[in-house]
Amino acid sequence: MKSSRLKPFDLKPSKPTRRSFVKRGLVGTAVLALGGAGLALRPGKSEPLPPGPLKVLQPHEYAVVVALGRRFVLPRPGFPTPDEVGVGAAADTISSLTDVSAQMELRQLLNLFENALPNLLFGGRLKPFTQLDAEGQDQVLAEWLGSRLEIRRTGFMALRALVMAAYYGNSSTWPATGYPGPPTAFHDPTAAVWKGGGQPRPPGNGVWAPPP
Repeated sequence: MKSSRLKPFDLKPSKPTRRSFVKRGLVGTAVLALGGAGLALRPGKSEPLPPGPLKVLQPHEYAVVVALGRRFVLPRPGFPTPDEVGVGAAADTISSLTDVSAQMELRQLLNLFENALPNLLFGGRLKPFTQLDAEGQDQVLAEWLGSRLEIRRTGFMALRALVMAAYYGNSSTWPATGYPGPPTAFHDPTAAVWKGGGQPRPPGNGVWAPPP
Protein backbone atom coordinates (compact mmCIF):
# COMPACT_ATOMS: atom_id res chain seq x y z
CA MET A 1 0.00 0.00 0.00
CA LYS A 2 1.38 3.37 -0.98
CA SER A 3 2.17 5.65 1.93
CA SER A 4 0.38 8.99 2.20
CA ARG A 5 3.36 10.58 3.90
CA LEU A 6 3.11 14.34 3.77
CA LYS A 7 5.95 16.57 2.68
CA PRO A 8 7.42 19.04 5.18
CA PHE A 9 5.37 22.22 5.50
CA ASP A 10 7.89 25.04 5.34
CA LEU A 11 5.75 28.11 5.82
CA LYS A 12 6.80 31.44 7.17
CA PRO A 13 6.06 31.71 10.88
CA SER A 14 2.78 33.40 11.64
CA LYS A 15 1.31 34.58 14.90
CA PRO A 16 -2.30 33.84 15.86
CA THR A 17 -4.42 36.97 15.95
CA ARG A 18 -7.60 38.02 17.69
CA ARG A 19 -9.58 36.76 14.74
CA SER A 20 -11.31 33.45 15.39
CA PHE A 21 -9.24 30.41 14.45
CA VAL A 22 -12.03 28.22 13.14
CA LYS A 23 -15.40 29.92 13.45
CA ARG A 24 -17.13 28.87 10.24
CA GLY A 25 -20.91 28.74 10.72
CA LEU A 26 -23.23 26.08 12.05
CA VAL A 27 -21.29 23.13 10.68
CA GLY A 28 -18.10 24.38 12.28
CA THR A 29 -19.83 24.94 15.60
CA ALA A 30 -21.29 21.44 15.56
CA VAL A 31 -17.98 19.82 14.70
CA LEU A 32 -16.17 21.75 17.42
CA ALA A 33 -18.85 20.76 19.91
CA LEU A 34 -18.31 17.14 18.96
CA GLY A 35 -14.59 17.48 19.51
CA GLY A 36 -15.04 19.21 22.85
CA ALA A 37 -17.61 16.79 24.19
CA GLY A 38 -15.02 14.33 25.48
CA LEU A 39 -16.40 11.41 23.46
CA ALA A 40 -13.03 9.81 22.72
CA LEU A 41 -13.20 6.03 22.68
CA ARG A 42 -9.62 5.60 23.89
CA PRO A 43 -7.20 7.80 25.83
CA GLY A 44 -4.43 9.53 23.95
CA LYS A 45 -0.70 9.27 24.42
CA SER A 46 0.81 11.50 27.09
CA GLU A 47 4.03 13.50 26.72
CA PRO A 48 6.49 14.77 29.35
CA LEU A 49 5.47 18.26 30.32
CA PRO A 50 7.81 21.27 30.03
CA PRO A 51 9.63 22.54 33.12
CA GLY A 52 7.35 25.52 33.58
CA PRO A 53 3.55 25.43 33.99
CA LEU A 54 1.33 25.44 30.90
CA LYS A 55 -0.44 28.75 30.36
CA VAL A 56 -3.34 27.70 28.12
CA LEU A 57 -3.19 24.07 27.09
CA GLN A 58 -4.09 21.04 29.17
CA PRO A 59 -1.54 18.18 29.24
CA HIS A 60 -3.49 16.08 26.70
CA GLU A 61 -3.79 19.11 24.36
CA TYR A 62 -0.10 19.80 24.78
CA ALA A 63 0.57 16.20 23.68
CA VAL A 64 -1.39 16.79 20.46
CA VAL A 65 0.74 19.85 19.63
CA VAL A 66 3.92 17.84 20.29
CA ALA A 67 2.69 15.11 17.93
CA LEU A 68 1.76 17.66 15.27
CA GLY A 69 5.20 19.23 15.54
CA ARG A 70 6.85 15.90 14.73
CA ARG A 71 4.73 15.49 11.60
CA PHE A 72 4.84 19.07 10.30
CA VAL A 73 8.58 19.48 10.87
CA LEU A 74 10.35 16.41 9.51
CA PRO A 75 14.07 15.76 10.17
CA ARG A 76 16.50 17.72 7.99
CA PRO A 77 20.29 18.05 8.20
CA GLY A 78 21.34 21.01 10.31
CA PHE A 79 17.89 21.67 11.74
CA PRO A 80 16.97 20.95 15.37
CA THR A 81 14.07 18.61 16.00
CA PRO A 82 10.72 19.96 17.21
CA ASP A 83 11.33 18.25 20.54
CA GLU A 84 14.72 19.98 20.91
CA VAL A 85 13.08 23.32 20.15
CA GLY A 86 10.21 22.69 22.56
CA VAL A 87 7.41 23.29 20.07
CA GLY A 88 4.67 22.33 22.51
CA ALA A 89 5.74 24.83 25.17
CA ALA A 90 6.33 27.55 22.58
CA ALA A 91 2.87 27.01 21.07
CA ASP A 92 1.37 27.28 24.54
CA THR A 93 3.15 30.60 25.07
CA ILE A 94 2.02 31.93 21.69
CA SER A 95 -1.56 30.92 22.48
CA SER A 96 -1.40 32.81 25.78
CA LEU A 97 -0.93 36.04 23.78
CA THR A 98 -4.35 35.67 22.11
CA ASP A 99 -7.73 36.49 23.62
CA VAL A 100 -9.79 34.04 25.64
CA SER A 101 -12.15 33.15 22.79
CA ALA A 102 -9.23 32.25 20.49
CA GLN A 103 -7.69 30.15 23.25
CA MET A 104 -10.97 28.30 23.75
CA GLU A 105 -11.35 27.60 20.04
CA LEU A 106 -7.76 26.36 19.80
CA ARG A 107 -8.36 23.93 22.64
CA GLN A 108 -11.60 22.74 21.05
CA LEU A 109 -9.77 22.23 17.77
CA LEU A 110 -6.99 20.22 19.42
CA ASN A 111 -9.55 18.05 21.21
CA LEU A 112 -11.38 17.48 17.94
CA PHE A 113 -8.13 16.51 16.25
CA GLU A 114 -7.31 14.04 19.02
CA ASN A 115 -10.78 12.64 19.62
CA ALA A 116 -11.21 9.03 18.52
CA LEU A 117 -14.89 9.43 17.70
CA PRO A 118 -14.41 12.03 14.92
CA ASN A 119 -11.47 9.95 13.71
CA LEU A 120 -13.82 6.99 13.48
CA LEU A 121 -16.53 8.97 11.69
CA PHE A 122 -14.21 10.65 9.19
CA GLY A 123 -11.48 8.05 8.73
CA GLY A 124 -12.67 4.75 10.17
CA ARG A 125 -10.00 4.77 12.91
CA LEU A 126 -10.60 3.73 16.49
CA LYS A 127 -7.49 5.39 17.91
CA PRO A 128 -6.95 9.03 18.85
CA PHE A 129 -4.41 10.96 16.82
CA THR A 130 -1.55 10.68 19.31
CA GLN A 131 -1.91 6.87 19.44
CA LEU A 132 -1.51 6.46 15.67
CA ASP A 133 1.83 5.65 14.07
CA ALA A 134 3.56 8.21 11.84
CA GLU A 135 1.89 6.97 8.66
CA GLY A 136 -1.55 7.01 10.27
CA GLN A 137 -1.02 10.54 11.54
CA ASP A 138 0.06 11.66 8.07
CA GLN A 139 -3.13 10.16 6.63
CA VAL A 140 -5.22 12.09 9.15
CA LEU A 141 -3.42 15.32 8.24
CA ALA A 142 -3.98 14.67 4.54
CA GLU A 143 -7.69 14.08 5.18
CA TRP A 144 -8.02 17.34 7.09
CA LEU A 145 -6.15 19.26 4.39
CA GLY A 146 -8.31 17.84 1.59
CA SER A 147 -11.62 17.70 3.46
CA ARG A 148 -14.84 19.02 1.94
CA LEU A 149 -15.61 20.62 5.31
CA GLU A 150 -14.17 24.10 5.54
CA ILE A 151 -13.89 23.73 9.30
CA ARG A 152 -11.37 20.91 8.88
CA ARG A 153 -9.32 22.67 6.19
CA THR A 154 -9.25 25.89 8.22
CA GLY A 155 -8.39 23.95 11.36
CA PHE A 156 -5.51 22.25 9.59
CA MET A 157 -4.07 25.60 8.46
CA ALA A 158 -4.47 27.10 11.95
CA LEU A 159 -2.63 24.23 13.62
CA ARG A 160 0.11 24.22 10.99
CA ALA A 161 0.64 27.96 11.35
CA LEU A 162 0.83 27.66 15.15
CA VAL A 163 3.39 24.84 15.00
CA MET A 164 5.52 26.65 12.42
CA ALA A 165 5.49 29.86 14.46
CA ALA A 166 6.54 27.89 17.53
CA TYR A 167 9.34 26.13 15.66
CA TYR A 168 10.85 28.91 13.56
CA GLY A 169 10.42 31.47 16.31
CA ASN A 170 13.11 29.66 18.28
CA SER A 171 16.59 31.11 17.72
CA SER A 172 18.13 27.62 17.50
CA THR A 173 16.51 27.22 14.05
CA TRP A 174 17.89 30.46 12.63
CA PRO A 175 21.41 29.31 11.66
CA ALA A 176 19.97 26.54 9.49
CA THR A 177 17.71 29.00 7.66
CA GLY A 178 20.37 31.69 7.26
CA TYR A 179 18.39 34.20 9.31
CA PRO A 180 20.84 36.41 11.24
CA GLY A 181 18.30 37.30 13.89
CA PRO A 182 16.55 40.58 14.67
CA PRO A 183 18.68 43.75 14.72
CA THR A 184 20.13 44.56 18.12
CA ALA A 185 19.95 48.29 17.52
CA PHE A 186 18.22 50.62 15.08
CA HIS A 187 20.66 53.51 15.45
CA ASP A 188 24.04 53.33 13.77
CA PRO A 189 26.45 55.77 15.47
CA THR A 190 28.88 55.40 12.56
CA ALA A 191 26.31 56.43 9.92
CA ALA A 192 27.14 59.47 7.79
CA VAL A 193 25.86 62.80 9.09
CA TRP A 194 24.00 65.06 6.66
CA LYS A 195 25.94 68.27 6.00
CA GLY A 196 24.03 69.86 3.19
CA GLY A 197 25.50 73.34 3.34
CA GLY A 198 22.13 74.85 4.16
CA GLN A 199 20.19 72.61 1.79
CA PRO A 200 17.24 70.61 3.18
CA ARG A 201 17.98 67.00 3.91
CA PRO A 202 16.62 64.68 1.19
CA PRO A 203 13.92 62.22 2.22
CA GLY A 204 15.12 58.76 3.18
CA ASN A 205 13.95 55.44 1.79
CA GLY A 206 10.26 54.84 2.26
CA VAL A 207 9.45 58.54 2.77
CA TRP A 208 7.02 60.01 0.27
CA ALA A 209 7.94 63.37 -1.18
CA PRO A 210 5.94 65.42 -3.70
CA PRO A 211 7.40 65.53 -7.22
CA PRO A 212 9.53 68.61 -7.99
